[in-house]
Amino acid sequence: MIKIAFSTVLNKCPLCGNKLRFYRPYRRTAKSIEGDFIAVHRLKVCKNDGIVYKSDKLEDIIRNKCTYANDVILKAARDRFVYGRSCSEISSYAGISERHAGRAGNSIIEAFRINHYGNIAKIKEFMESYILQIDGTADSEYNIIVAAKDAITGFVIDAQHIFPESYGNIRNVLVNIRERFGTPSGSISDMRSGILEALKDAFPGMPVRICLMHFLRDIGKDLMEILHTELGIAISRIGIKSPLKAILREMPEYSQKTLYDIENGYCSDINNMEIMGIRHILEGLLLIKSSGYGFPFTLRHLNFYNACREAENRLLKLYANVKSKESLNYINNIMQLLQKITGNGKIKENADKLSNINAIFNKLRKAFNVPDHGNLSDDLKDDIAAHEQCNNIMDELKVYTHADIPGYLMKAIKLVISRYRNRETMLFANNNEHSIPRTNNGMEQFFRKLRRNIRKRCGNIATGNMLANNGVSLAIFQNIENKDYVKAVFGNNNIASVLAKHIMPYRNNGMTHKRLYSLLKRALI
Repeated sequence: MIKIAFSTVLNKCPLCGNKLRFYRPYRRTAKSIEGDFIAVHRLKVCKNDGIVYKSDKLEDIIRNKCTYANDVILKAARDRFVYGRSCSEISSYAGISERHAGRAGNSIIEAFRINHYGNIAKIKEFMESYILQIDGTADSEYNIIVAAKDAITGFVIDAQHIFPESYGNIRNVLVNIRERFGTPSGSISDMRSGILEALKDAFPGMPVRICLMHFLRDIGKDLMEILHTELGIAISRIGIKSPLKAILREMPEYSQKTLYDIENGYCSDINNMEIMGIRHILEGLLLIKSSGYGFPFTLRHLNFYNACREAENRLLKLYANVKSKESLNYINNIMQLLQKITGNGKIKENADKLSNINAIFNKLRKAFNVPDHGNLSDDLKDDIAAHEQCNNIMDELKVYTHADIPGYLMKAIKLVISRYRNRETMLFANNNEHSIPRTNNGMEQFFRKLRRNIRKRCGNIATGNMLANNGVSLAIFQNIENKDYVKAVFGNNNIASVLAKHIMPYRNNGMTHKRLYSLLKRALI
């Protein structure tokens, strides 16, 4: 194993000016990412003061009384808390014990938090103007971890534990942010009243925007949740999905030979071709895809009902043309099950009401230019015409309030108009640069990733406990993947060396007998 000598660059004592003398050297094994080595540390001592001087270069590489170099510990923490790897996985490829990987990782994220708040001036200088994104998540003790990000740079600028999630506690968090970073040019958050009131109070005059997805989701739930739930219960009580899946399992797989014959323009196996057509219809019924946004953007029970009706119509058309007895049996068995749904009066009534209300909801959704398919983590681009489109939709809906329409539709239309007019200003609030995002999906994605990285290796209970103990540090540690943050805070300095200076020792240094006896003597006198 290679040996590397380390010693302080000082030759004279900075206090008294006496020449430093070499103290006895000691050796220690160090495990680094670049390889293991033996560090020969030659200490220097001042005979006058008795002060021992150590090598700064060695302390930048490895902490005192530690076997693993700082770069190994940092990599273990990053793999564990950013990439979601378990301590056992880290131990297998990094050569670090599982216990030490856990303890060292916790120490690193706490050191990162300390370093973050010690470099507020650098972060503020880099950001200049910022847009505040704020959201929270619960831990195992029902406390709330509130995190704040800058929507422009993506920096996590602050994180705090609060309980309860009240106006006063959120306001205190926002006041601390204002004192450290100044007033933002705008903010985006969900629609909780405590957050909105605290934002207006802590940052008077600042544009406060509410998340478009939260607004639409709340309206959709109020409009359709009861009807959608009742429809799902009614369909589940009849229970046709399991029998349909059983029929699908009994049916033969697609025949490659028959498919090639069809492709070539001639097929003599009519029976096989008919069964494959029935299988295709049944698969389309059982494999209904979601839009990606969840309820109320995707109404899975209504979609299943509509798929049953479509499958029934397609099978009726196919029934008139099939010739084989086996195909007719399959169609009859499937049709008997489908008609339990499509022929049920209560289900049909609920589905019709839900379809009519959903048409109103989709008008508003399309006015905001929310696509039919997507992911809740997608950033929806703003559209200057969206405000005008929404106002046109409101004027159109207002006409229906004077028409002779069913009561449930009248109630739905009035609810949509009322909610929109009440939140119109906040839905389109913006700064001079028009840079406030339309949704708070960035924070939603942030907390989902944070919880997922812990949950997939530890489970739900451990996730809550981890957030309770280290949630604040964990949130701020995510900045390590932001290149602009690393450049602003650490510059050209080695990240591992900087963080190592903030790591608290696992235990205090021991005490000599001489020191022990002197303290006892002082205590007993």
